[in-house]
Amino acid sequence: MSSALALAAAPIVLAAGLLALMKVPTNLQLTVTDSALVIEPQGLDRLWTRRDRIEVPLTAVASIRIAPRSEAPPLPERRNPLHLPGIITAGTHGRTFWDVRRGDQLLIIQCHSSAEFDTLVLQFANPFATLTRTRTVLAPHPHRSAA
Repeated sequence: MSSALALAAAPIVLAAGLLALMKVPTNLQLTVTDSALVIEPQGLDRLWTRRDRIEVPLTAVASIRIAPRSEAPPLPERRNPLHLPGIITAGTHGRTFWDVRRGDQLLIIQCHSSAEFDTLVLQFANPFATLTRTRTVLAPHPHRSAA
């Protein structure tokens, strides 16, 4: 009887987990140092993205902007990392790093070809505040755009 109960409970637990995943925002920390943008997934985001830290040298940043999800790079046909449409996209997809839930206003960081990633697509609770914080460091460098 206990195995039957466990089998019956499994779909409920899975559904509850997916529902919680839809409600839980991304948990990212973005730090700007003198030489790099440092993105550190926190908590479960480390598990979803399979990363604990990404460092992008400031010289590798081509632009940083806020854009709707519709302007984010397309996902490749073959998807190994976590992607549940409308719920979560996390991890490395081709040369693009994602950590996004259901948000529409995303912080998109374009990098030069010398960087580990071409693009980082990130969701923050307040992407405008995150963009403003990074502009102060990016502004002195004329070859980058912080728009």
